Amino acid sequence: MSDREEWLRKQFHNVLLATDFHQNSKLALRYAAELVHRFGGKLTVLNAFEFGPYSQTVEVLDHVPSMERRNAKELLNEFTLGAGPLDVLTEQIVVEGLVPSAIIKALYEFDVNLLVIGTEGMHRGFDHLLLGSNTEALMLGSHRPTLTVGPRVPERLEHETFQKIIYISDFSVASTAAATFANLLEQAFQTTTEVYQLVSKAALKDAERLANTAAQYCDMLRFADPDLPMEWFDPEFQLSRILPEADLIAKVSEPSNLIVLGVQPASFIQRHLHTSLAYRLLANAASPVLTIPAETARQARKG
Repeated sequence: MSDREEWLRKQFHNVLLATDFHQNSKLALRYAAELVHRFGGKLTVLNAFEFGPYSQTVEVLDHVPSMERRNAKELLNEFTLGAGPLDVLTEQIVVEGLVPSAIIKALYEFDVNLLVIGTEGMHRGFDHLLLGSNTEALMLGSHRPTLTVGPRVPERLEHETFQKIIYISDFSVASTAAATFANLLEQAFQTTTEVYQLVSKAALKDAERLANTAAQYCDMLRFADPDLPMEWFDPEFQLSRILPEADLIAKVSEPSNLIVLGVQPASFIQRHLHTSLAYRLLANAASPVLTIPAETARQARKG
C-alpha cells in the first residue's frame, strides 16, 4: 500500500453516522458502512437526545438511566438493525445535549475522521429545497470531512460502486485537499473523475483576474499534492472546466456518483444561506456529497 493510499484509508478509519431516525438516515448508514467495509476501521452510529423535565435530576440523584435515554437506546438499536446486515464493526452511542452541539462534541471526543449525515430536506415555496438547520449547523461547525446523503439520492444495491467521481472546486485553498480525496477515491473505486469549477457571475466578468486566480490555484494544487494528474495543474484546463449554473445543477442531479465538494461551507452558506449556487448543488444532489473543510487541507500538507 502506497503512502497516499494509506493516507486515504486513515480518513475513513473512524466513521460516525449521526441520525435522527428518519428514513434517509438508513440510506446514509448503508453508505457509511460501505466506506468502512472498503477501507477498514470502525463505524459508530450516534443519536443525540434532549432531557425532558426532571430527567437529568433523576439520573444524577437516582443513578439510573432516564426514560429519554432508554428510549433513545431502543430506537437506535431498532434503527441500526432495520438497515440490514452491515458487515462492519459497529458501535451504538446515545449522547445528551442540543443537536448539533452534542454531535460536534462527540466528533472530538471519539476522534472521528468522517461524519455521515442523511437529510430529508424540506420545501419552502415552489421547489425550493432546504437542507435543514441541523445539517447546516453540522457542516459549518464540524470541521471534519462530511458525507451528506440528501433526499434526492436513490436507494443503492449492496456494494454498488460509484460510476464516477465529480470534483467541484472554487479555485480556493480549501479545495486543494478535496482534490487529493477525489483523485484517491477515483483509484480506490477504479472509476474516473470529472473536474468542474464553481465561479460566480461577477468573477466571470473579469477575465484577467480569473486567469490569475486559476494560475494561483494550480500552483497551490501542485504544492498541496504533486502526485495529482498533470492536467489539473494547467490553468487553461481548469478554466475550461467552468460550467454555467444550469449545467452544474444537471451534473449533480445524476445518480450513482460521488460528489467531492472542495469549497468551505462557511464561505458560501454563512454569507448567503439558501441562495448560493454551492448550496443549491448540495440541496439538489442525487448522489452523496463529500464536503472537505479547509482544516483538512492543512492536515494533508502536514501528513
